[in-house]
Amino acid sequence: MPPLEVTARSHAGRAVVRLRGELDIAGSDELRRRLDAARREHGDHLILDLADLEFMDSQGLSVIVGCYKAATAAGGSLTLAGPRPIVRRTLEITGLHRRIPVQATLEAALSADDRAAAPNPARELDRGDEPPGPPAARHGSSRPAR
Repeated sequence: MPPLEVTARSHAGRAVVRLRGELDIAGSDELRRRLDAARREHGDHLILDLADLEFMDSQGLSVIVGCYKAATAAGGSLTLAGPRPIVRRTLEITGLHRRIPVQATLEAALSADDRAAAPNPARELDRGDEPPGPPAARHGSSRPAR
């Protein structure tokens, strides 16, 4: 398994953090440290470039959620860019793609202006609420709500 490589740079007022290799328990602490350093050096608006990330486990997800919470609590944002199908599937299974903005490419993430209005407050990740929508839609009922 290729070890996790993390590089960070500043671009248009955002920290662009590129992940390469596999993000698992072995690399999660290092990623946490590198994300914290990127926030200190480049600010609280981050883009994680996932195009070269080959695998991500629950520990990796936990680090990303922690970074999202910290960045948004500080008035910043986090966008995930270019995840491969296996990583995108992990985000979809866990529902994180509905909480953390995901763009198809780094270029799309760089051109998006999600810094002005972070759509997903960090507190939502703590509450465990059901997704928005009428209760009938959430529970698969075909009866209209009264």
